[in-house]
Amino acid sequence: MHSIEFDPPKMRRVAVVMLGSMFWGVSLCAAQGIQDAASPDTNRPSTVLTDQLASLAAASLAGTAGQPSWIEERRACEGCPPRSVGRALFQTTVVNVFYGLANLARGQVTARVTPTTWWRNMEQGWVWDLDDFTVNQIGHPYQGNNYFNTGRANGLSFYESAAVTAFGSATWEYFGETNHASLNDFINTTLGGIALGEMFHRTAWLVRDTRATGRGRMWSEIGALALDPITGVNRFMRGDASRVTDKPADLVPSHLAASASAGVLWRGTEDNAFSADGQPFVEVEAIYGDPDKERSRTPYDAFGMRLRFGGGSGLSEARVRGRLLGQPLKDGALQFSVLQSYDFQKNDAYATGSQSFEATFGFSSTNRFRLLGWAGLTVLGAIDSLPLGLSEPPVEGEGEGGDAGQGVSEGPRYYDYGPGSNFGVTATFSRSNRPLVVLFYEGRHLYSLDGVRANHFLQRTRVDLLLPLRGAFGVGVTGEYFDRRTFYQDAAATRAGHHYPQVLAYLTWRVS
Repeated sequence: MHSIEFDPPKMRRVAVVMLGSMFWGVSLCAAQGIQDAASPDTNRPSTVLTDQLASLAAASLAGTAGQPSWIEERRACEGCPPRSVGRALFQTTVVNVFYGLANLARGQVTARVTPTTWWRNMEQGWVWDLDDFTVNQIGHPYQGNNYFNTGRANGLSFYESAAVTAFGSATWEYFGETNHASLNDFINTTLGGIALGEMFHRTAWLVRDTRATGRGRMWSEIGALALDPITGVNRFMRGDASRVTDKPADLVPSHLAASASAGVLWRGTEDNAFSADGQPFVEVEAIYGDPDKERSRTPYDAFGMRLRFGGGSGLSEARVRGRLLGQPLKDGALQFSVLQSYDFQKNDAYATGSQSFEATFGFSSTNRFRLLGWAGLTVLGAIDSLPLGLSEPPVEGEGEGGDAGQGVSEGPRYYDYGPGSNFGVTATFSRSNRPLVVLFYEGRHLYSLDGVRANHFLQRTRVDLLLPLRGAFGVGVTGEYFDRRTFYQDAAATRAGHHYPQVLAYLTWRVS
């Protein structure tokens, strides 16, 4: 009787190649499936199977007379998408293929994946990558938002879609690029994708008018598709984009408020209070739901969003804070909430991005005064950092870096990664539900695990003075102050940091 010897390294290689081959095999099937859907062939045997399934479905309906058809379609409500875990995972793979083909089309060397690169990634394990700051803090969370919405577009819950996001992120890191699997990318893609994904998903449902018909209905679906492409494409493919139904009840907010501001920003420096030249900017804010009231166990039934464009950079601020749960206390006088936060800030004092969870306590007196305090943990944050001995960052891509052929970005990375904490308080004075004075303070701490070992302390203070003019229009003035302190392990190398003020003057438009 002969014994069989197993070679563990060889078996692992086979497993990696099989897993990677399955990944790309499913991808090719996805592409073929889309092509078949676009140009069906009535002579294909698959149509017989389709007819059989249709007959079975008809028989099933006959056995459940009087039951709404949407229940048989595995929909949670008439306007909800059909539930399918398998289709969600399949479409997540399709999303990865799309990004991989896009990278190949633009000549990115990291997109040339092979079984050898799959094995190398699996053998290496997690690393910290050297990608551009904006790519890591904005690009990866947006890609994760697509994964998240493959779940939501196929009837999965918030937390089920979060698991799909982790699946999409992990398979991309190991099989989508020649780069070694990046831990910071996995966290940013997963957590940032969840935050942006649910925000975009719910915002897209605000745009859709599911009771309308004709051209107006079509444009509302197209507008929603731009915000949430995955759900939009699924709705057109299933015919839901033309079905007249009510919106899913849990995607209709109890309250909605939004404001837009456009004006000029003057920045200060270390030596001068303000620069002579103003810079144009646009800022958009939205409040979805009512974060200060009611018991809630529905994630993101209330969230806040702020975007600022211009003022020295294309995108200078992006902030999303979504409620995961809410609980009134003291007969409703206080409100306790747990939030998930996504943050990106870029200014003259620092550039930072983070994924955090926070606990908040809020107090409001009628509709005139609101006080909110919070404290939380930062799962992973990034902050720009100058290596010791350098007064200015070198040009990106210069210096000693990794081997681009191995999938490592060229040049050193001049920002640090690590966990930390955050805390803050905001007070709002209003009249007739319109804010007149807003006071805001926020502090952040990051401990660098990758990069130059240091403790980073960031502070931001903001004061808004708002004056209503006519109807929804008004004017405003905002003063902001940014401060940064960095303490390195080498006490002699500790820097005092940077600080500067800025002033904004603008016109506002607010609806609620």
